[in-house]
Amino acid sequence: MAWITMNFRSNSLRMAVECEVLVPQPGYKSLTQDRDYKVMLLLHGANNDRTEWLLKSQIYDLVKEEPIIVCMPSAKNSCYINTKNGYNYMDYICKELPELLRTHFHVSTDPKDWMIAGESMGGYGALVCGLNYPEVFRHIGAFSPAVDITAAVTHVPTIRFEELFGDDWEAVRQSNLHVPKVARELAKEARPRIFLCCGEQDFFYEMNQAFYMEFQNEYDMVATFGQGKHDFLYWNERLKELIPWFKEGGNR
Repeated sequence: MAWITMNFRSNSLRMAVECEVLVPQPGYKSLTQDRDYKVMLLLHGANNDRTEWLLKSQIYDLVKEEPIIVCMPSAKNSCYINTKNGYNYMDYICKELPELLRTHFHVSTDPKDWMIAGESMGGYGALVCGLNYPEVFRHIGAFSPAVDITAAVTHVPTIRFEELFGDDWEAVRQSNLHVPKVARELAKEARPRIFLCCGEQDFFYEMNQAFYMEFQNEYDMVATFGQGKHDFLYWNERLKELIPWFKEGGNR
């Protein structure tokens, strides 16, 4: 497994950006050089950056023998949307970054081999990006996501939500930035698979339960609840479940 730090200029954001990429090394264990690798975009939470998953999770060890490229971009406290103050992070994550990966790495072009995942703010980002761009991502991994972003504002005071979403929360609820709305309206044949998890001691637990109860029969969804807080002690255990779930689904 090679670990590559990429620095480049984003046209979507009109500035220099960075991401970390874990790349399989052909010839290692069962990996073969002629395989088009699967892709996992792994999104960080609030007040963190592209290094969070590398420093706090077991992602490196879990994928080092897998035919999966893992890309971990930095997105500041953007919630991974095209923000009101002019930073097009959703365009960057869903359009520009996939094209960059397809251009520079030996990756599959089939959406069934692509997953977007993240925790907390990154879990919201995975859901909002994945549901808005099902033609890019056929799998979503949402770890303790801020499913209802309009209700999450009281839990993350460090994010300047009004700069991202504006101050009209009813308009947000009626927009493509409100995960439940997008989930309801997405055509059934376009709906991606969803891996959802949240601990019972998490402050986002109730909104995750509500999302699962509404959509459990509408989506191909796996949901895990139970003991756990809003931390990597919980997310690391779920990460061990996410990777085989992704591999199994991509082989359908």
